[in-house]
Amino acid sequence: MSSNYNISYSFSIGGTQSEEPPPAAPLYAFGDCRECNLGNGAVLLVNRARSAQAVVSRDVAIALDHCREFRSLQAHAEYLTAYMPELGGDVAAVRSVLEHVRDSGLLEAAADYAGLLTTGGATHQAADVTRTAPPSRVFIITCDRPQAVARLLESMLANAELGRHEALCLVDDSRDSANAERNRELVADFNLKSARDMRYFGLTERAAFIAALSEQLPQHIPALRFLLDRAHWEGHKTYGMSRTLCLLLSVGRRALVMDDDVLCKAFASPFCKPGLVFCESLCEADFYPDPQSWLARLRALPEDPLRAHLQCLGHGMAGALEALDFPSLAGEDLASSQEKILRGLNAASPVLVTQNGTLGDPGTGDTSWAYSLTGESLARLLGEPGSIAEKLTARQFWMGWSQPVFARRANMSQVTGLDNSALLPPYFPAWRGEDQLFGGMLRYLHPDALVLNYPFAVPHLPLEARQGATAGNPAVPSGLALIDAYLAQQATDAPGFTLADRLASLVQLMRGAARSGDAQLAALYRELLATTQTDTLRQLGDALRGPGNHHSEWRGMLEARQRSYFAAIGRQTVPVQLFGVAEGTPEEHIWTQFRQLAGEFANALEAWPALRDAAAEADPLAARATTP
Repeated sequence: MSSNYNISYSFSIGGTQSEEPPPAAPLYAFGDCRECNLGNGAVLLVNRARSAQAVVSRDVAIALDHCREFRSLQAHAEYLTAYMPELGGDVAAVRSVLEHVRDSGLLEAAADYAGLLTTGGATHQAADVTRTAPPSRVFIITCDRPQAVARLLESMLANAELGRHEALCLVDDSRDSANAERNRELVADFNLKSARDMRYFGLTERAAFIAALSEQLPQHIPALRFLLDRAHWEGHKTYGMSRTLCLLLSVGRRALVMDDDVLCKAFASPFCKPGLVFCESLCEADFYPDPQSWLARLRALPEDPLRAHLQCLGHGMAGALEALDFPSLAGEDLASSQEKILRGLNAASPVLVTQNGTLGDPGTGDTSWAYSLTGESLARLLGEPGSIAEKLTARQFWMGWSQPVFARRANMSQVTGLDNSALLPPYFPAWRGEDQLFGGMLRYLHPDALVLNYPFAVPHLPLEARQGATAGNPAVPSGLALIDAYLAQQATDAPGFTLADRLASLVQLMRGAARSGDAQLAALYRELLATTQTDTLRQLGDALRGPGNHHSEWRGMLEARQRSYFAAIGRQTVPVQLFGVAEGTPEEHIWTQFRQLAGEFANALEAWPALRDAAAEADPLAARATTP
């Protein structure tokens, strides 16, 4: 066989720059293609969605990987020549190649996706239009912060239409009995003023609930204890346990879950933009020296943030778009959207999670997200007044979205909407990272579902003083991140799998982790760590070549972080160290505990549908629930 492959097209530097196309030029993105290496500098690209393929040079394949967002061909060419100096700035030549790639069928047209989202076929459209969204229940989760609870309850009375919800509930995980008693009193006082009574759900109520479920499902008592019994997690912070309780107390409903240290008050984005976007990217940010600064500058909205969450939660894509005043879409409406988010969607694709932005404290002391900022957010970080370090350590941010943003992955929001009429997974009961793992499992179980990030924010005001940090540890991932990465490796978007198939597969994956040997788990750990470190180094390299590289403080911070990551990947031996695990813990002890927890979580996931059914039948909130 000859090694002289017929390369259909490759970059050829030279020629003159073409004229800018008209503003309404069609938008394209590189689609879902498999790359087959032919050798001799050539690759075969095979479109997975339809019968299109082409042989291209390796440099074209590399460049196409940077064309995942919908842009005009001219905009793609300009971006590539700016990002890849080896192209010599020849926009005309690059655009010519992109035209050949488009004509071969390897580029997806935004107009094709736009039509599917609002019509998607008569069956999808009819199902979406006639679907009635389930009733809603509102939850506050708290632990030993009655002062924050009092503040939130007052803001709910002032700003929320509480009578529209079927039930309200305070889920109290307080360790201090005095705090629990104070929270109970606050709920009783709230009920004297509220249009809808709130149910207090503390340790006594939880114990009764567990007992009722145990009586119905004695075979699943170990799973119940793993998910709901605080005694099972003695000495550990059980962040996810209260969230799982919220799910079991709202089966068949839409659940709105609020952290206790927020205010029930919506603020408009300080940088509103028209339109919407489909993308999986970092939220935008602005920086303030203190709470008074953003209170003075940002506009409070008259709308109830809880009602705003329900606008699209539980609807299909067509219904959500109509609620957002987009009854129809054109290709140009998908500018800057990512093809991978739109892939496989139709008018009935459900919005299962809604999130909003944050004002004030971001909820985490880790500011590593700042190193990934681009565009206007980066310009605000680098601008005057104040140093970058001061802005990051002050922990007074707006972090959110300036337009509605649809994504496939749920993350963290101090107010979260959950369409619990769908089979949502439980949260891992303990430690941080429970929300990221929930997002990974949700993506695994419902590959066609969407997360909607609304362009408003609520204040997050912790009572205790918190300090941010600009330095991160490049060598310590969390244990839940390890499970999340394991699931991501195995996930498939294949349409032939039912929800039951996917849940059974998820259980088996967890059991596989529980049966893995030390060497297998250590290899997974080191692969996750290496992937995270190299991705970070690539981002740092891009940032050092980016528009902020002239800023001395920023460049110094990037270079310092880069050095720490190069040092981390340069080690000959990589000890296993997980966030929250004492440094120096023997590796075999870490993996023994990991296997035990993975096995217990697998059993809990297997029992989860039965637990949901039993919880819906028991329904401790039913006596207080009223149809609005």
